[in-house]
This record gives sequence, structure tokens and C-alpha cells, in this order.
Amino acid sequence: MIRINLLPQRRRRRLSPESGVVIVALLVIAALAASYLWGTWRNREVAAQTAAINQKLVVTRRQVAEVLALEAKIDDLKAREALLASLEAREIPWSEILIDLAARTPRDAWLASAAASPGTAGLGLNLQGSALSYTSVARFMTTLTGSSFYSDVDLQGAQRATLGPTPIVQFGLTLSMRPLPVPPAQPAPATTKPAKEPSR
Repeated sequence: MIRINLLPQRRRRRLSPESGVVIVALLVIAALAASYLWGTWRNREVAAQTAAINQKLVVTRRQVAEVLALEAKIDDLKAREALLASLEAREIPWSEILIDLAARTPRDAWLASAAASPGTAGLGLNLQGSALSYTSVARFMTTLTGSSFYSDVDLQGAQRATLGPTPIVQFGLTLSMRPLPVPPAQPAPATTKPAKEPSR
């Protein structure tokens, strides 16, 4: 008995080679687009992180500058405190030193300022003044070396200037104070304990 299939047969569509190339091209394009979008997003993230780091660096630099300024002020205050402590400990006779300084200043020279400063070998003096000639400055330095209060007289600078119609010489000197005897420490007053009452 012969069977006849009257149902229509569907033909299978075969994929042409061109369609495969198109699919591969679309996948490559999609991958490139995804890579481009990811790279763009990543670059924006890096730029944002870099901007945040730069802002933090600006704040940190300001804080470091403030800390350095405070440390400089602290060092200056410590130097002044050490100077005052040394002055109080030595009990330097400033009145006698100033009298001796005035007596050794030549008549054709005068001082504008005198300041004490701590040095490597002890206390020092910085003198600023004027004279009518370089010879007066040299004579002043010679007379200072004969003092019993200070030694090592050094000339920091000397230059000509004019005071009205009169030419003058402005100079700066540094002097090292001679070591003065430190006063002996006073013993602390003895404290007496109260006598115990006899027990009854």
C-alpha cells in the first residue's frame, strides 16, 4: 500500500555566508562600542578622582604651610625664652655694660641700636651705629676689645651714606659677651617639723 503525504513540506532556509559575516561585524561593532563607552566612563572616573586628589593636596599644602609657620614662631619664642632664662640666670650687670659702652664710644661716632642675641658661644651683642669716618669705626672696635665685658668684635658691614650735607659711615658690629660667673644657688630654707606632743 502506497502512502502519499499530501501536507506541504516546508523548505529549510539555509544561511548564506554573507549573513554570517554581517553577524560577526555587528558583534565586533557592539564590542567596540561597549569598549569605547567603558573607556569614556573610566576616563571620567579617573579625571574626577584626580580632581579630588588635587583639592586634597591644596588643603594639605595649606595645612603644612601653617604648621611650618607655627613651628618657626615656636622656635623664635623658644630662642627668646632661652635668652631671657640665660639673662636671669647670669644676672648680667646691664647698667655697668651700658656705661662702659658709652665711655668707649668715640666722640665722632654714635650708636643707633644695641640688641642682645644668643650665640653659639654664649650671649652676644649687635650694635648698629654711624660715624664720621672709617677711622672712627676702627678706633671704636679697638677700644671695645679692651673691655672686660665683651670680646671678639667683628665688623658686619660699613658703608658710606649722607646725613644732610655731612657724609657719614653706617656700620654694624657684633660682640661676644665674656662668660660671667654664675651666682651660687641659694639653699632652700629648712623646714622644721612641729614637735610632737608628749603622749599622756
